[in-house]
Amino acid sequence: MVIRDGDWKLFDYDFLTGRSVWVMEDGNKTHWRTDYPVENLVRQNAFARNATAGNGFGEWTKVASIPLNLAHSENLVRAHSEGDDRYVKRWLNDGDNRAWRTFEGRL
Repeated sequence: MVIRDGDWKLFDYDFLTGRSVWVMEDGNKTHWRTDYPVENLVRQNAFARNATAGNGFGEWTKVASIPLNLAHSENLVRAHSEGDDRYVKRWLNDGDNRAWRTFEGRL
């Protein structure tokens, strides 16, 4: 049985993590796509944001929860390792990345 998502064909699925790998043939090129389920994490982050609304920053305040694959693809891991706090702060303060924030406020 072949499972399709448009032109994509399911190549692998991990029942434990929900990670799915898709493949698409385009002429002489093969494209790969990996999907990660993040709905629960987004929901948990929103709950944490709402629960801490109005609180001030303190020591050890958790400000975000980001999937590891996204942290790598957005160069957050490298920036953090190299001490580039400005890049990390700018990324976290960007409204497009709000889903990953667990605490409101500007860093």
